Amino acid sequence: MSENTKPTFEETYEWLQTTDYNKGIGVTALFRVKEEHLENFIALLEDYIPYVLKEEGCIDYGFHRDWRNSNDIWLTEKWVSPKILVEHLGPNARKGTKYEGSAPLDKFAKMEVFPDPAAIYKIGL
Repeated sequence: MSENTKPTFEETYEWLQTTDYNKGIGVTALFRVKEEHLENFIALLEDYIPYVLKEEGCIDYGFHRDWRNSNDIWLTEKWVSPKILVEHLGPNARKGTKYEGSAPLDKFAKMEVFPDPAAIYKIGL
């Protein structure tokens, strides 16, 4: 990855799985939502967010509308470590709920909405 380009989802996930860094981690990702899916996407997020906030190691998790384009939705999330964030993305996350494992990403994909990581950062200096 070039220093001047943002990471792909795959690059981000690979780093999270292989890093020795074990402190707080933050992610900002962009979801570009087509107008015809916007209402359903927002309803899905409003239902989904409380499940994530209950996950072990979740510091903060929320979606926010862009100030210029209200169909662009920003995700900001903070976790106690990359390992915990990987668990959030894994098959055992939210076990026994309607949002288990990859279910959220599958639901997003049905609406043609995919995460575009804008930044991944270590929390603190």
